[in-house]
Amino acid sequence: MRLKIWAVLVLSLSLLAAACGNAGESATESAAEQAVSATVDVPDTGPNLSPGGVSTGEVEIDGTSLSYAVNVPDDFVAGDVAPLLLAFPGGSQSLDGVLAIMQGTYAAEAQRLGWVVVSPAAPDGVRFFDGSETLLPGFVDWIETWVVPEGGAPHVIGPSNGGISSFRYAIANPDRAQSVVVFPGFPRGDADRAALGNIADIPVRLYAGETDTQWVENGETTFATLTELGGDVELTVFDGEAHFPESTRNGVVLFEELESFR
Repeated sequence: MRLKIWAVLVLSLSLLAAACGNAGESATESAAEQAVSATVDVPDTGPNLSPGGVSTGEVEIDGTSLSYAVNVPDDFVAGDVAPLLLAFPGGSQSLDGVLAIMQGTYAAEAQRLGWVVVSPAAPDGVRFFDGSETLLPGFVDWIETWVVPEGGAPHVIGPSNGGISSFRYAIANPDRAQSVVVFPGFPRGDADRAALGNIADIPVRLYAGETDTQWVENGETTFATLTELGGDVELTVFDGEAHFPESTRNGVVLFEELESFR
C-alpha cells in the first residue's frame, strides 16, 4: 500500500534542516553559482549505440572525461526525436552504479515505451552536487547532438544522491528540464532550497519509503515549499518500504508518471 500526499492537503509543514546520506552537509554555493555560464565546446561524435540495449562510453566535456551509459529503443537511429531521460545514479555515482540501476530499473520500461535514457558517472568520484554538476549543461549539449529531446528538454530522475543531483541540475537549469522524479531525493542545502521557485513551473514527483524517516521528512519539506510556490508537486510514501522503495525498482511506477508528462 502507498500513501500519496496531494498539494491541497499539506500546507503547514515547516522548513526542516536538510539531511541525506551525508547528514549535516549543506551546499555552500547556490545552484546558479554552480552552473556553467560560458558555452562549452562539445564533441560532435555521438556514442556507440546498442539499439534495444545498453551501451557505455566516455565523452570529454570542458576537459573532463565523463563515463556514461545509454539505453535506446530497438528502432532508434541517431538524430531521431525521442523522449529523453537524464538519469543520475545514487551512492558514489560510479559507472557500476549507473549500470546497475540502468539495467535493473530503467531499461525494460524505457525500451518498451520508446525512451532514450542517458546516465553519467561522477568523474573521479566528484558527485553531481559536489562540483561535477558544472559539466552537465555541456553534457546535455552533447546528448542533443545525437538525439532531439521530445518537448525540447530532458526529464530528470534519480534515487538518493541521484535525487539530490536531479534537484541540483534542474534548479540550476530550469529551462533544460521538463520534469523531476526522485525516489527519494530533495534539494540539498539552503541555497538550493531557496531556489526551488526555479522549478515551480515543471512537474516534481517525490517517492520515499516509510521507514526511511529522514528522507521522508526532507521530502515533506520539499513538497510543502513547492506547494506554497504553486508548484505541480506530489509526494508518495510507500508503507513499510525503505530507502530505495521496492515499489520503484522495476521502473513501472516511475515510467507511468513520466509518460503522463508527455
